[in-house]
Amino acid sequence: MVTEACQFCKIVDRDDPDVREVYRDENVVAFFPPRPAVLGHVLVVPRRHVRDIWALEPDEASQLSRAVLLLAEGIRDAVRPEGLNVIESNGAAATQTVPHLHVHLVPRWTNDAMGPIWPEETSYSEDLKERTMLDVRSAVQILRASVEPPLAPEDRRKHLDYIQAVVTRQSAASSSAKGWLLPITTATFGFALTQRSWPLAALGMVAVLLFAYLDANYLRSEKQFRRLYNTVARSSRKVPLFTLDPVDADEPLPADGLPLSKWKKTVRSYLPERSIWASWSIAPFYTALLLVGAGVLIVA
Repeated sequence: MVTEACQFCKIVDRDDPDVREVYRDENVVAFFPPRPAVLGHVLVVPRRHVRDIWALEPDEASQLSRAVLLLAEGIRDAVRPEGLNVIESNGAAATQTVPHLHVHLVPRWTNDAMGPIWPEETSYSEDLKERTMLDVRSAVQILRASVEPPLAPEDRRKHLDYIQAVVTRQSAASSSAKGWLLPITTATFGFALTQRSWPLAALGMVAVLLFAYLDANYLRSEKQFRRLYNTVARSSRKVPLFTLDPVDADEPLPADGLPLSKWKKTVRSYLPERSIWASWSIAPFYTALLLVGAGVLIVA
């Protein structure tokens, strides 16, 4: 059925005798535009009148995507381009001129008539980019939770099993680190005492610090996965099924919150927070070894 004043609906209904149609099935129609940007430029439209991407149904999106892939292959075989732009514009600000969703398949060659389609440079601050990324991610998570079916109990159980396996592995790695360090420090400090070698004692203390850093990161990772475990177990927030990324358990940044700077994100990625260093599994064990090392260093 032709929607009034929609030239693409006329093409769909075969009411435009001048159109150069290249493909048609029960879901989409593809044709050359009257003024192609380059030779081989094809428009692909859904047969139903859909104004823009926000009005497109999921099954229509799937049908449209399959047709786009098919036509992209056909264009490549027919005109042998060096590249291909797939462009879909929505709204006047995005240069949509026909209010019927359409996908441009534009074969490209170096120095062709299209020219560059992106600005050479933008000047958005890192904070603004981070803020926008968090806003979009939060919005997508909310939308996903509203359309996805409830998680099956069996899938939740498997997800929890996967996370628990990682937690167990991190805990075992922490124990192994302590187990390896004890004979190293015993040998190093003992030899430093017998040989009166303060450099060897200092080397032993460096080993303690390195193992402490390693162990603190194991503990931090374990805590992050425990938080993910609790999020999945309590269903307090929607997270991707079977995700093993602890970031998915993080709460969205509040509307008035400021995103972390790049420097702070780097520090947070590599340096465990104070609570980790002060935990019972890190501070007492490694502080005691450092005190022993300091004593050996003084005596040696």
